[in-house]
Amino acid sequence: MTTPQLSVGVLAVGADGYQALVSYGAIAPGSGNRAILAVEQDGAPLARPRLVVTGEVTGGRDVNDVVELDVVRVEPTG
Repeated sequence: MTTPQLSVGVLAVGADGYQALVSYGAIAPGSGNRAILAVEQDGAPLARPRLVVTGEVTGGRDVNDVVELDVVRVEPTG
């Protein structure tokens, strides 16, 4: 059985085709992480939003130039 917090997430797609899925469980209250959709950096507006997930060591779920956000539900396949 899939944990509800891990079965719902947001898929962010960048202009370059890069995609990252952030589950609700990864950013839920108490997790210590947040997902930020930044529209400016150092006070200057960005041409396109940037998704930043705090607490990421590698930045693998950070997406530059976000062009699409999709809320998704993942169901187990087996």
